[in-house]
Amino acid sequence: MNWFLLWLFLHILAAVIAFGPIFVFPIIGTLVAQSPQNMRFAVELNHRIESRLVLPLALTMLVSGSGLIWTSGINFFQTAFLIVGVALYLLALAIAFAVLLPTTQRLLQISEHAPAPTPGGGVPPPQVMALVRRNQMFGGFTTILFVVIIFLMIIQPGGIALR
Repeated sequence: MNWFLLWLFLHILAAVIAFGPIFVFPIIGTLVAQSPQNMRFAVELNHRIESRLVLPLALTMLVSGSGLIWTSGINFFQTAFLIVGVALYLLALAIAFAVLLPTTQRLLQISEHAPAPTPGGGVPPPQVMALVRRNQMFGGFTTILFVVIIFLMIIQPGGIALR
């Protein structure tokens, strides 16, 4: 069995499943802005995707990435693109667990206890909008981090080529 290919498969599979949905969150947000009566559903959907899919699979990438490094014989500390990529990955995870997940949980609590808005009417309360903007800002930043990480892992600037 080729362990490198197994780790590579697991790593790429986790990346696709974990980070694909983060590109959908802004679309869901746009739909909620057009129909605020669906906010509770949208927040619950985002929270479940985030807590049951994105974050658990993102955490597995540390294991599969380590497996890749180990089976390929790469000296991690002499490979700048890997060091930067792992640092960005850890930063993105820290933001996800320290900012995004608690903010989404707070939005969920608020939406559970808020009166249902009438279809086509009203704007969410300022407290809700502040939390939404916080998630948009930090979510956008982590999305950029993931795109940079993907770039680094594929292009491997200044690094080794596994071709």
